[in-house]
Amino acid sequence: MIAAAMAENVVIVESPTKARTIASYLGRGFLVLSSRGHVRDLPEDELGVDIHNGFAPKWVIRDRRVVAELREKTKSAKTIFLATDPDREGEAIAFDLMEILGNGHRFARILLHEITPQAVREAIQNPGQIDLKKVEAQRARRILDRLVGYQVSPLLARVLAGRQFESLSAGRVQSVALRFICDRELEIQDFVPKPYWEISLRFPTDPPFSAKFPEKVEKPEELQRIREILEKAEAVVEKVEEEKVLRRPSPPLITSTLQQAAGAEFGFSPRRTMQIAQELYEGVPIEGKPVGLITYMRTDSVRVADSAIAQAREFIKKAFGKEFLSEKPRRFKNKTRAQDAHEAIRPTDVFRTPESVAPYLRPDQLKLYDLIWRRFLATQMAEGVWIRRKVTIRLGELLFQASTSWMEFPGIGKVLELEKLPDEGVPLPALSPGQRLPRPETLLEEKKTEPPKRYTEAGLVKKLEQEGIGRPSTYAQIVSVIQERGYVRRENGSLRPTLLGFIVTDFLRRYFPETVREDFTAQMEADLDRIQEGELTREAVLRSFYSWFSPKLQTVEELLSQRRKPFQVLTDVPCPKCGAPMEVRFWDGELYLACSRYPECKSTRDLPRDFSFRYREGRVEIAEGLKNAEDVPERLCPTCKVLMEVRHGRYGRYLRCPKCGATAPIPTGVKCPACGIGELVERTGKNGTFYACSRYPECRFRLPGRPVGPCPNCEKGVLYEDPRRGLRCSNPDCPGP
Repeated sequence: MIAAAMAENVVIVESPTKARTIASYLGRGFLVLSSRGHVRDLPEDELGVDIHNGFAPKWVIRDRRVVAELREKTKSAKTIFLATDPDREGEAIAFDLMEILGNGHRFARILLHEITPQAVREAIQNPGQIDLKKVEAQRARRILDRLVGYQVSPLLARVLAGRQFESLSAGRVQSVALRFICDRELEIQDFVPKPYWEISLRFPTDPPFSAKFPEKVEKPEELQRIREILEKAEAVVEKVEEEKVLRRPSPPLITSTLQQAAGAEFGFSPRRTMQIAQELYEGVPIEGKPVGLITYMRTDSVRVADSAIAQAREFIKKAFGKEFLSEKPRRFKNKTRAQDAHEAIRPTDVFRTPESVAPYLRPDQLKLYDLIWRRFLATQMAEGVWIRRKVTIRLGELLFQASTSWMEFPGIGKVLELEKLPDEGVPLPALSPGQRLPRPETLLEEKKTEPPKRYTEAGLVKKLEQEGIGRPSTYAQIVSVIQERGYVRRENGSLRPTLLGFIVTDFLRRYFPETVREDFTAQMEADLDRIQEGELTREAVLRSFYSWFSPKLQTVEELLSQRRKPFQVLTDVPCPKCGAPMEVRFWDGELYLACSRYPECKSTRDLPRDFSFRYREGRVEIAEGLKNAEDVPERLCPTCKVLMEVRHGRYGRYLRCPKCGATAPIPTGVKCPACGIGELVERTGKNGTFYACSRYPECRFRLPGRPVGPCPNCEKGVLYEDPRRGLRCSNPDCPGP
């Protein structure tokens, strides 16, 4: 906390960093304190909601020492400025502070959309009141999340583990996100690749160029027909056209697009992105003084203040010239659901360039600030202009196309690294309509359709935003929670559901289908917005929700009270004692197999941490995956000369000597192609299983999939099973697969 003796004016914010920045702007006469986040919340050890009394919440103080200190340091203050974040959570914190510290007439609410000396002074001079509707919306969200989490989670634990207190949870919003990931995995699992051909012609002109048939050819008989036409037809240029390709800027960044851009460009998780953005917003030391570098980072609005647009245009004119300015100030429209409570994310001062602040920022802070600065500046710059020349070539009834493009004016490309156009810089000779071309070489490339890609963290945020699920303040939390619970794991940059994730989704889909429906969850978000706008009351929304939710809770409770199994996940593994199918169960944080005839048969079997499976509704095929998990090359202990056994631990499979206890990684029998000395062995990291040289760290060669053996095509790389594309060679220059 920032201390001052007997200050008449006190400012309270959430974080110590924000407090230090604001204190440096206000100087003497102001005491700036930190509440260190929420001061009140629902109790952790009980539901904390009186369902029969209008869903009245039971609030408890989170840290009594912090509250005691705030009371002591504000008891003589004439005015207490509540400067918590300008969103629902910040409004609720401000309201709690006012109630806990008492004497409401002493309090004034100030909103800081950016933390700069001018913004802080203007907010102090123009204080407002707490928005009680915004507080009600936050309360409704918190209670809804508590009702789902604290009432469904115990049922889930009792069904899968047989006891209430297990580390299983179901959340109101996270469950929909998990369902998206599981559904995508089922699409991939059931995907059947189909062959198709791409046809291109290579013309021996000066310079040589290629023309492509614009359609995929899916039938062999159609391919044969096209080949017959090409053998007889003469190639004639039918049309030559030129067109302008305009490269327009995207809207300024909002929370979701910031997370997506930072994930795509830097590999940042949504949580890490928001942590860095919070630091830039609250202030970083520059030349000895804390400076807020960006505006508030939790926003869904692309609106920008006129003063900020004018400053950006002034900078562009001075730095790059008038020709790089857009014709008129560019403004973007918000989406229908956007609350427009804040501006878009932008620099607080565009003249504070990334280069000028680089000495004061960490590398990750600089990356994010540079991204925000350039994306904002580009919104007021002229469009980039590229010229594309397109040529249409006729061979009988078939039309082929060739094109090339080049830059005429960089425009926004002056500050943004624009993706290269597919045909940019492609050789294409000067051609004219009616010109006859020499006989080309026909190139046929057989390909197969690929399954849909798994969601990345950024892709999941984009999906949530598109479906109206969650809000700017919740995206990062949703993505983090489903991984922390063990429902999803990050594998090679993508999100893959675990077996536990599938099971939880299946249970919710069966008994609480609304919780995994995107339309229902989006409607709940819209209802929260309507509470904030004064169109609905908190109690009305909660009663409407509980009217269907309560009977579904009772259904599962009744089945459990009758000692019936309301939900089972049977497998294709027979019980070794009675032959009945075994089912997946959960205990002490781990999945295991138990006989489905329990308690008549009490046979159980441990499951490895990592094995392949195919999930079906209420059934999972794991027999083959378990067999493969145990199937490894035999290896003798180098000390005892005893056959080592496969074991499964926290970090995947390994070999262990039953006599002396020595351990070793799982071998593959494939020599490392990089050093030629070590063997490729199985390793497990935070992104799943991979294969690396046994001589690490001397040799750092690694593969994302299981190595099969030396490549017969190039004799330099090794063939490995790529998780998405099948059998591949590790040598990027290999002419084979």
